[in-house]
Amino acid sequence: MKYKNYYEILGVNRRSSKEEIKSNYRKLAKKYHPDANKSSEAETMFKDVNEAYATLMNDEKRKKYDRQVNRFGYGIVDGDSSLSQVRYEFKSGVNVINDLLTTILGFRKDDAQNFGDIDNSPKDEKKSKQKPEKGSDIITHIDVTLEEGFFGVEKKIAIKAHKAGMKTFSVNIPIGIKTGEKIRLAALGNPGKNGGKNGDLIIHVKVLENNDFKLDGNNLFKNITISPALAVIGGKYNLEVFGEKINIDLPSNLKLNDTVTIENKGYILENGQRGNLILTISIDIPENISEKERKLYEQLLKIENKKEDKKN
Repeated sequence: MKYKNYYEILGVNRRSSKEEIKSNYRKLAKKYHPDANKSSEAETMFKDVNEAYATLMNDEKRKKYDRQVNRFGYGIVDGDSSLSQVRYEFKSGVNVINDLLTTILGFRKDDAQNFGDIDNSPKDEKKSKQKPEKGSDIITHIDVTLEEGFFGVEKKIAIKAHKAGMKTFSVNIPIGIKTGEKIRLAALGNPGKNGGKNGDLIIHVKVLENNDFKLDGNNLFKNITISPALAVIGGKYNLEVFGEKINIDLPSNLKLNDTVTIENKGYILENGQRGNLILTISIDIPENISEKERKLYEQLLKIENKKEDKKN
């Protein structure tokens, strides 16, 4: 199954609002409209722009599109399951560069002609009798922040291509990526021999540690500090998770290191579902209090002492 990169076509990203999408669509539709642009490329782009707009402006279509791309990526999955934890792949073959020009890699045509020094010239008779050999894979890694993994992001990566020096291009990091998972871009490794396929580019992903949240499986963990009064009485606690404001109802009688679980507000999975957000409670003992607060604490202490006297 092949999926076009609708976000790239409209010049937006996964976090773009409908207003941004609409604004870019209007500019591109005007630029590539058949009445204003007679080229064959413009006709294709105009269709793609309208197709992308119709999908991304519809909430249900957009969610379904994101889920499919997260699972399969942009391009064609070749069905090779020899690598564990591979998130998505691209069509393989010696002519893959031409196919990838319309996906996320962002090569110019002149770059593609030189990438890997792929030789399409006729082979001599001796070489034609030799067995085709697949080129070796290129292994590299990429770091992403927890927030980038949550939303998905396009990141630049540079690799050393065979005889062609360093090549820099964009890689689409799918939402829900985790440390240890791999992204494979087929046929972007070292050239094959005797007409064999190119090797693959395999990118190992590391999700960096976050100061606010800890990722464990699909759950997000966070330490929060609340006042003694809130710990005893319970009540509202406001928290922001990757730009989303969450209003939490804390229960009463919370103790140090108690946990509170908020369902479906954790890390995102590749199918769009989410894990849980788990809060660990710390209680703040104030150092400086007003005279009024001191008197209230004194009253509480007297009540506590009376309770102890009755027990004894």
